[in-house]
Amino acid sequence: MKSVPDGGRELRLRLAAETVSVPGARRFVTDGLAEWGHGHLVDDAALCVTEMAANAALHSGSPYMQVRLRDLEPGVRLSVEDDGALVPLPAVAPPPVASQGTTGRGLAIVSVLAKSWGIEERVDGRRIWAELAGDGVEHDLRPPTVAYGDQAMPEPAALPADWVTVQLPACPVQLGLQIDQRLDDLVRELQLIDSEDGPTPPRELGELIERLVTRPAFARHLGRRTALDAAAAGLEYVDIEMTLPREMAPLLPELLAADNLADEISETHQLLTLRSTPEMVSLRTWFTESIVGQAESDADPVPYEEWVRARGGPR
Repeated sequence: MKSVPDGGRELRLRLAAETVSVPGARRFVTDGLAEWGHGHLVDDAALCVTEMAANAALHSGSPYMQVRLRDLEPGVRLSVEDDGALVPLPAVAPPPVASQGTTGRGLAIVSVLAKSWGIEERVDGRRIWAELAGDGVEHDLRPPTVAYGDQAMPEPAALPADWVTVQLPACPVQLGLQIDQRLDDLVRELQLIDSEDGPTPPRELGELIERLVTRPAFARHLGRRTALDAAAAGLEYVDIEMTLPREMAPLLPELLAADNLADEISETHQLLTLRSTPEMVSLRTWFTESIVGQAESDADPVPYEEWVRARGGPR
């Protein structure tokens, strides 16, 4: 956790600017507020960060976004930053009719719930921010305060106590992307199978894999975004960082076991998704052991090829 110059506390999380990251942004903010003892702010903050993060994911054109939570005692300042180059859509929607609730209105919900809010335009993107007082007051719909700032400097994550950033050093780029794509293909195919028509693998396996993938999806997509950037730059290996709550780490061994089971039945049931190669099995085992070890035991990260040599496998 970072202390800002005026003595307040600040938390930061970097995410891929994709809609699958929105639940991660929401969880990060609610966990941070709970740690600070600001439970009265959770509902409003969750609504605001949902809309702010979704706006960045859908409209910024940025590959990444950063969520910030700053303690103002008694309120908080919440912001979502991106490095997109697109002109933002109108920030405030037309006033809703009286029968509508305070959901589903885009950034208008931020205007209603925030004591103050605004947009800071920079040469490399923008920051949408909101200050929440937690006083239960719903404000009139009003446009954001607009300001212009300098280029933002990248900063490392500052996390709630029960979150962790795991490192996957020297990850093979193309092999990692193959594993990621295969997982998407496998879930899609298993969900389309009609288990009542002949000897097919259980649809429940696809549903299980999807459930195991969905909760930490924001971490997975940050890793994928890093790998895609590395592939575009022609890199063979890349250091990947992913941030997630420690309690999500046990999902990884369950996912590995389900993925291995899918491999076992892929040939007997003639799945279109091919069985994983030995190299793919090796890499996803390294993923699992690395993430679980760092999240649960603060183990040191080990590069993939070093991990393979330690297990007596081929380089």
